[in-house]
Amino acid sequence: MQHLAEAFKPLVFDLASTILFAIVLALTHNVFLATGLGIALGIAQVAWLKLRGREVMLMQWMSLGLVLVFGTLTLYFHDARFVMVKFTIAHVAVGAAMLKPGWMSRYLPQIVRDTLSARAMIGYSAMWPVLMLGLAAANLYIGFTMSQAAWTWFLATVPTAAPWVLLAIQYTMIRLHVRSIIRARAAQAPAE
Repeated sequence: MQHLAEAFKPLVFDLASTILFAIVLALTHNVFLATGLGIALGIAQVAWLKLRGREVMLMQWMSLGLVLVFGTLTLYFHDARFVMVKFTIAHVAVGAAMLKPGWMSRYLPQIVRDTLSARAMIGYSAMWPVLMLGLAAANLYIGFTMSQAAWTWFLATVPTAAPWVLLAIQYTMIRLHVRSIIRARAAQAPAE
């Protein structure tokens, strides 16, 4: 369980402003309060990283840019459609960033990076852009064909839960895969 918690840490940090937005929106149904807090947290995260001399990753910059642009438009025009579109664009942008080879390495322990083949890593990495693009399409469909309440429910549950579900499934798959490779190597070692 400790390894799963370690895998979640960078993901939680990278998605913190989105998670905060979804929680505040679900609890208050106030898109403007949720947007304002999301903007504040996004700025605070980047400032914290910069003050500590740590690198701000591409996805964090992209997330902050999207929060600032679309969050500001939402607050300025008092139009929740900017938030709806922001989440679609964000999911497409994150999905596109996840197409970069090796993006997932940051989130994996050394033993996984040392054990899995490049082909296996590509397969596991490909699950994420598929999820992100699917969430983007669902967000547009629900946001523009259903009620504000339906969209709020969707946003507060599905895009927040889906990555956690995929992470748990993928964590289990990778763990079993790595174990099987290590066991196979150990079984072959005496024969050589």
